[in-house]
Amino acid sequence: MFIEPSKLNEAAVSSLAQSAVEVCRYEDLFSAIDSLADTTILIDPKRTCFAVYDRIPDTVKIIEKLNPSTVLKAIKNNTEIAHTRQTMINDGVAMTKFFKWVEENVASGTLTELSIADKLRGFRAAQEGFVDVSFNTIAGYLEHGALPHYSATEKSSSTLAAKGLLLVDSGGQYKTGTTDITRVISLGQITQEEKEDYTIVLKGTIEGSQAIFPVGTRGYQIDAITRRPIWQTLRNYGHGTGHGVGFFLNVHEGPHTFNPSNIDVAVDPGTITSIEPGLYRVGKHGIRIENLVLTKSLESSEFGDFLNFETLTCCYIATDLIEKSLLDQSHIDWLNQYNQWVYAQVSPRLTEEEKVWLAEKCKTI
Repeated sequence: MFIEPSKLNEAAVSSLAQSAVEVCRYEDLFSAIDSLADTTILIDPKRTCFAVYDRIPDTVKIIEKLNPSTVLKAIKNNTEIAHTRQTMINDGVAMTKFFKWVEENVASGTLTELSIADKLRGFRAAQEGFVDVSFNTIAGYLEHGALPHYSATEKSSSTLAAKGLLLVDSGGQYKTGTTDITRVISLGQITQEEKEDYTIVLKGTIEGSQAIFPVGTRGYQIDAITRRPIWQTLRNYGHGTGHGVGFFLNVHEGPHTFNPSNIDVAVDPGTITSIEPGLYRVGKHGIRIENLVLTKSLESSEFGDFLNFETLTCCYIATDLIEKSLLDQSHIDWLNQYNQWVYAQVSPRLTEEEKVWLAEKCKTI
């Protein structure tokens, strides 16, 4: 392993040594490559710079393939899955307390995109096993929500008011798992266009989450399933539908992904991926509804083995933004069942006042 020695403490070095991993300095890399002879090495072409590739001696046999550890990390074992399920509930408790706090304090005129991000971190920090955020919170109010990777600064941070839409994309790193969630809430009066956009995005999230598909399905096929109800209204979004998520590791993890690119990687059981369709109207508002899902084996038929998704993210989806006439009964049933499940999981960890508040958010439509 080539790494800056100061990044590892003695315990880490000792643990690596017990696993027969030698720790070397970055500047020793080329000399180590030069010493290779009559051997076989594996490299991932997408993650190997040309300078390293060009340095490999001609006598070395090169196998170009995905790093096996990438696949091993992507497919979670039963222990990791069980911990992740509990982590999602803990994260849902933090999100519930946060959104209740925002709703109750927005009229004060003191909340900003930056200040609410700090507050959300505090709610997460109160949960068991919290280590840090998994990325800087994206809190986009009004037109800032239309910037998918917006990052508020002291100069750009908007003050929230009792009107319009607030998009919050955030996540936590816990010792028991990694979370990534996006929700949109109404802070007051909204337009018919906002309701329709929100409902259409929600349909995409639901249809992606409900997908049943054969073993061997690729991510671009899940991407298309999720986009279908959005495309049908001549709308679209310019980012991928989903990315892999690690277990107390990278919040963006390969090799699987849900996007339009023809990436030849199957959606395998045990992988955790986001489903996050969106709609963005520049200068107006942005909408994205993101859950993490676990790929699971469903059952087999004479036509082969089939898979589906289990939704892991445990936070209510706002219903006051919905234009119900745009939903089919299957969408309504999924949403009602999901919000009732959220209430059952999260409410035991709340105060009586918080339970009443969440029950209102999770009531059937």
